[in-house]
Amino acid sequence: MPHEPKARIKTSRILAALVCAAVALSACTPTTENPMTGSNSSSDPATVKAQVEQLKQALADLHAFKTETQQAIGPQKWVDKGTRNMDCRTSDGQDGVNYSILTQTPDPVDLEASVSVVRAFWESKGFTTRTETNPREPGLIRLYANENGGHLLSYFANIKGSGLEMNSACVAGDLSAIYKELDRQEASDSPSPTAE
Repeated sequence: MPHEPKARIKTSRILAALVCAAVALSACTPTTENPMTGSNSSSDPATVKAQVEQLKQALADLHAFKTETQQAIGPQKWVDKGTRNMDCRTSDGQDGVNYSILTQTPDPVDLEASVSVVRAFWESKGFTTRTETNPREPGLIRLYANENGGHLLSYFANIKGSGLEMNSACVAGDLSAIYKELDRQEASDSPSPTAE
């Protein structure tokens, strides 16, 4: 067939033109590489510092929210049992870091009333709540709440007192890079020993 070689040549010329066009267009496409600072990834120093600042703000917001919740419950004396970092996922599925705090009070509370107060307060702030009880743990009521892409909260109350466990909003970023920057900042913030 005499037309077959011409068709192959025509097809190969079209493919060659498409490849050349693709190469030319790729040269015009912006990349995430910055020749001055390297990759514009989530672990470059400026991005990580911004993420650490977001994380610090999330912790400040969490402490304020914890205090508001405690005040809504009543005049109990609360004791913070610790603050820790955890890995988390943002609402759009990115890996990240958040803070978790636990605070408790041994002061007695009216179980039903305190759970109702906390539920109403959290729902007024946009959280969805659910209550759980367990027949194997009589006298214990757990209230859970979450916010789309944000905090996870729990309040538990029994005859021995009550407690709050709260997670801050999740800040997207590289865990190890964020922890490294947090450690660096904490080390530079701590006073150095002086010689006597």
